[in-house]
Amino acid sequence: MKHLGLTRSRHLPDHALITPDTFVRTRLAEWGDAGIVLHVTPVIGSGARFVQFTAELPAGSRAGEPLNGYQRFVFVLEGRVTVSVGGETRELGEYDYVYLPAGTPHTLSSAEAARVSVFEKPFQPAGEVLPAVCWGNERQQAATPFEGDDGVIARKLLPDEPQFDFMVSTMSFAPGASLPYTEVHYMEHGLLMLEGEGLYKLGEQYYPVQTGDVIWMGAHCPQWYAALGKQWSKYLLYKDMNRHPLTSLG
Repeated sequence: MKHLGLTRSRHLPDHALITPDTFVRTRLAEWGDAGIVLHVTPVIGSGARFVQFTAELPAGSRAGEPLNGYQRFVFVLEGRVTVSVGGETRELGEYDYVYLPAGTPHTLSSAEAARVSVFEKPFQPAGEVLPAVCWGNERQQAATPFEGDDGVIARKLLPDEPQFDFMVSTMSFAPGASLPYTEVHYMEHGLLMLEGEGLYKLGEQYYPVQTGDVIWMGAHCPQWYAALGKQWSKYLLYKDMNRHPLTSLG
């Protein structure tokens, strides 16, 4: 397949499907020797207001805070990562995560090879209360049936509070389960398929998706998902929230 130049990856003005066979690695100064796969950036499609990337950390690597003071969410996919922030140091393993507010000095290091999924975004303040550092493990978060369907489970990874201007969650689907309707909304999404496979509707197109795929959904892109195969599927999902849309205009 790859020798013929074929791929499932697609790039349209309001959405993109990015599959692992098309990943290209680069470097970011604050990530040292880590290989960085930049999936979603402001130059994608009609533009994105956040960045999503995978960092592949070799053993003995060390990373610092974003150079521009962006807020950062780090989710461990493989291996173990040590995070030091505010005088506290924790070792994070698979499906552990940490949210680091904008302008928070911190370091990430790995004694062994590790992979992490990262979302970064300029912070939009609203009010006097600011978000704090947030630690957790996806598997330990409360599981809520989506729209009352026990076959579709949502887990929120950040507090559902107005000081946060984005949310990261996971959505899990039993084989054959689906979202109850096509969604169209002003929030944009960054998505990473963590487990399983399914069918994603983006705009007027239907795409088969599987573990490792990345999806960007722009504002107002019609979207719907159904799980396929014989096992549960799960994806990691970013969305902006809690801010008036006009505040994001320059």
